[in-house]
Amino acid sequence: MLDFAEAIEDCRLVDVGFDGAPFTWAKNNLFERLDRVFINEQWTSVFEATRITNLPRVASDHGLILVRCKTEVTGEQGRNFRFQNMWLRHERFRGVVESSWSQPTKAGGLLNLQIKLARLKKVLKEWNRATFGNLQSNLKEAEVVIVEAQQAFKADASPTNRC
Repeated sequence: MLDFAEAIEDCRLVDVGFDGAPFTWAKNNLFERLDRVFINEQWTSVFEATRITNLPRVASDHGLILVRCKTEVTGEQGRNFRFQNMWLRHERFRGVVESSWSQPTKAGGLLNLQIKLARLKKVLKEWNRATFGNLQSNLKEAEVVIVEAQQAFKADASPTNRC
């Protein structure tokens, strides 16, 4: 173990830490964190952030480790996808999601999930545009109408202007 600790120090490696399950291995009443992720300075120049999650043990005495890395954003990126709660109240929303999700991808596992999510994002953006239009533009137009109505009521507090 001393040689291993010296190798870690000589290579200037750092244990990133983790969240999730405190142990990665168990046998009988013995629990240990055997599995770790080490990074070096060059790693931090490539990845903006690294997050380690110890997943629960399921069918083995070892738990899996999930490593997520965030790269720096370079160049033009698309706009972030924003889920709108108002979509849930629309009668066609569920059908749009089910239709997109039920389309096959010819992939399996996480790639299947990634493809379905990317496709659903595109479908929801198009559906939102067709169903609700440009929300920012609609809001600005509504604000103008409200300001005009308030000014009309202020000038003449008639029942018609009140409505």
